[in-house]
Amino acid sequence: MIATIKSENVRPWKSEVVDELMKLIEHYPIVGVLDISDLPAAQFQQIRQNLRGKAEIVVSKNTLVSIAIKESAKLKDKKIEELLLSLKGQTGIIFTEMDPFKLSKFLRDNKINAPAKPGSISPKDILIPAGETDFAPGPVVAELQRIGIKARIQGGKVVILDDHHLLKIGDTISKEVSEALAKFGIMPMELGLKLHAAYEAGMVFIGTVLEIDEKKVLDDIQFASASAINLSLNVNYPTTLTIGVMIVKANVVAQNLALDASLPVAQIMPSLLARANDEMIGLAAVAGNKNPDVLDAELKDMLGIKPLKTEPKEKPAEKVEQPVEKVEQPVEEKPKEQ
Repeated sequence: MIATIKSENVRPWKSEVVDELMKLIEHYPIVGVLDISDLPAAQFQQIRQNLRGKAEIVVSKNTLVSIAIKESAKLKDKKIEELLLSLKGQTGIIFTEMDPFKLSKFLRDNKINAPAKPGSISPKDILIPAGETDFAPGPVVAELQRIGIKARIQGGKVVILDDHHLLKIGDTISKEVSEALAKFGIMPMELGLKLHAAYEAGMVFIGTVLEIDEKKVLDDIQFASASAINLSLNVNYPTTLTIGVMIVKANVVAQNLALDASLPVAQIMPSLLARANDEMIGLAAVAGNKNPDVLDAELKDMLGIKPLKTEPKEKPAEKVEQPVEKVEQPVEEKPKEQ
């Protein structure tokens, strides 16, 4: 039941505004304070249109919003009063069922580009590329040259001679530069609603907490997960994520132990036989290189060892019989008979 604010010193329309704000605070689970300063009405209406169906925005005087928040704190949650710290300057109140972090991201993603005003700060680097332009020949050449852009007329067209870094992030935009940016159709400013703070379920989040880098957060979570898994494995602490890896690791260690001890376990018998076969072949290779004759033909063929060449044995020299010369004996002459 929402209390109605009535007072003789309060104008009826103010009471109606406070009552409406209290109803919205009661109805929506998330209440936020927006910074709407320096946001032109056209851009504000466009962002409001983008939020249609997702959130409701009310712009009212901070004094009336303060009253509504204080009264709602009595009925809903005392914690909601912390939003009063963000009611400074031009603000709006946003009511939604969207998660505060998603709301903050939605607002950042739905910024609108706008022309630069003199005195504003450049949010990014701006480069004017070399080449032809659509400008008609005339005073524009002198205007570009005054801000450092090398330009001249060629073939009836205004041509930029060199790339020119017109602005760097953080530079103050002068009147001449803002006019040049408008001529080029460059709208460097990003306008949008900024979330100062948001209330949800007994907690108030300030805007800087809600502006998170999703990629960095996901990278941090992945790194933390990997580190936790490594720690669990290193200290042998079983978890649902590491128990499978630990069992596999233990099985490998057990098999290596059995293999080193040459235990004839069924799971490692093929490895033991393969190792024995390798050792046998290694021994055969060493022995065969020294003396191939100790190996059978199959091992020689497997190892590519050729048998030693045996040199033929020398036959003994045949004896050559020398011819015997016959020595003729002198014939003794018998004496003639007288």
